[in-house]
Amino acid sequence: MAIDVRTFYTEHPINETEILEKIAAEGVAQADIRPEDLSRYDQDHYGGLAATDALAAALGIKAEMAVLDLCSGMGGTSRYLAYRYGVDVLGIDITEPRIAGARRLTDLVGLSGKASYQLGDVTNLDVGNETFDRVLSQESFLHITDREAVFAGCYRVLRTGGGLGFTDVVASDRLSESARKVFADRFAAPRIASSQEYVSLLAAAGFSDVRSTDLSAEWRTILHDRLAMYRSLESETVARYGRDRFDAFISMYEFYIAQIDAGAVGGGRFIGWKR
Repeated sequence: MAIDVRTFYTEHPINETEILEKIAAEGVAQADIRPEDLSRYDQDHYGGLAATDALAAALGIKAEMAVLDLCSGMGGTSRYLAYRYGVDVLGIDITEPRIAGARRLTDLVGLSGKASYQLGDVTNLDVGNETFDRVLSQESFLHITDREAVFAGCYRVLRTGGGLGFTDVVASDRLSESARKVFADRFAAPRIASSQEYVSLLAAAGFSDVRSTDLSAEWRTILHDRLAMYRSLESETVARYGRDRFDAFISMYEFYIAQIDAGAVGGGRFIGWKR
């Protein structure tokens, strides 16, 4: 049976409990946790803080901007942008436990005045027109079928001169239909787009000066390392979600790595502007 995106992330190995346990194992008392402590474990995207810095640089993010973080998960990117760059961030995610966890972790480190979170569907953004200077997301749009609605919403909520930037899994012409079905059923990824398709979708939504960057080579190394990390969380994940869920997750990642090693999928960063 196909997994839905809420279940995929509700039962994800990177979660609030796992983050706090890792910090406690370092001997840091919960009352003493700083944003930097969370950032060592709460970056649920490829490349960690360096990847967020690269995206922020490409978008020219600077202090006092209003930033929208789509599919914000545990809030790691939102918190990092708030304390590192001094921006005000709203994170939106469809998974209620991750929104609740993001709020608790953000409260814990005193950043609730800079980073806030809203339960919502990014294909139907419940925010005002021309509200944000920048919109970003990291490895999330593969889970969404209606990219057209996402990009139309991004364009609507951006101020003139604002920018959208995101990273995502991309398909090459080597990705077979049978592999696409596996991604849809087991990774909650019903529509893996090619780089050219993303560029075209952004242009159709009204974005200009659209550019893409191929991240496939660096992601290949990152994914192998991430699989080793997930395997290291076996006992914790099995205890929380059961042996079947852990085994299914590892099997999916092994399939994913085989596809990226074969050049069937890769990674890309995309930037577009509202002029």
